[in-house]
Amino acid sequence: MKMGIIGLGRMGNAIAFRAIEGGHEVIGYDDYLEARKKAEEIGATVVDNLAAMAEDVRIFWLMVPADAVEMVIKTLRPHIKAGDIIVDGGNSKYTDSIRRAYELAEENIFFLDCGTSGGIQGRGQGFCLMVGGDKTIYTKIHSLLVAIAVSGGLAHVGPSGAGHYTKMIHNGIEYALLQAYAEGFHLLKDGGFTLNLEEISRLWNNGAIIRSWILELAHDIFRQDQELRNISGEIAESGMGRWTVEEAMKNNIPARVIEESLLVRAWSRETGGNYATKIVALLRHEFGGHPVKKIKE
Repeated sequence: MKMGIIGLGRMGNAIAFRAIEGGHEVIGYDDYLEARKKAEEIGATVVDNLAAMAEDVRIFWLMVPADAVEMVIKTLRPHIKAGDIIVDGGNSKYTDSIRRAYELAEENIFFLDCGTSGGIQGRGQGFCLMVGGDKTIYTKIHSLLVAIAVSGGLAHVGPSGAGHYTKMIHNGIEYALLQAYAEGFHLLKDGGFTLNLEEISRLWNNGAIIRSWILELAHDIFRQDQELRNISGEIAESGMGRWTVEEAMKNNIPARVIEESLLVRAWSRETGGNYATKIVALLRHEFGGHPVKKIKE
């Protein structure tokens, strides 16, 4: 199967790599020359513009920031044909995905919203894909999705918007989990005992109820540096945690833990944060490659 990937950054490159390894052909485009070069190195064919891609591709996978999706689709529209498929694998707001699916359907263009989780580890292990949209179209590109996904990490979760809605809630949970782990380790470090966080994180990952991949990443962090003196505690956010809280309020569903974790992130950017927010910032870097601010001694 042949696909076009628009956006060849870390995640887009990883999606391309998985597809190529699975025997599919990838045509790629990115504004940045360096990203195009890296895609060529893994076996993708790159083009200089979206019009050139549309001459040869009927499946378009968008891996761009949420605020760029509208412009990419607008640029594509004069060149795509009835029956073409657009997959938005980024973190778009689910209401935008519902609207886009409806608008594109008027031109007989199919749109799937695909929540994509796995971070930078997804390149080697595969991604968790939460797909919303027409199930017939999902089935049509199923072999491509299987190549990109980790074993067992693929599902059609519902109609248009459901994929990005599911990913939004996923990210809200992620906010709360990161904060809980970080606060716990902060208490271990500055509480009543002198404790080895590397050893405790290793211990907990062997049989404890709270063992997880996040805890494995925390162990890697503490193995390198337990003090974290040179790391800023400022935590950025993608917007999906905020959307999750807004959705909870709209439906009158309490989401206090997620809401509090969002408030902590805002506080960290105002104040520089504390030891716990340093841990969250480093965990985000470990699983997603998000930048971490360094501070001078």
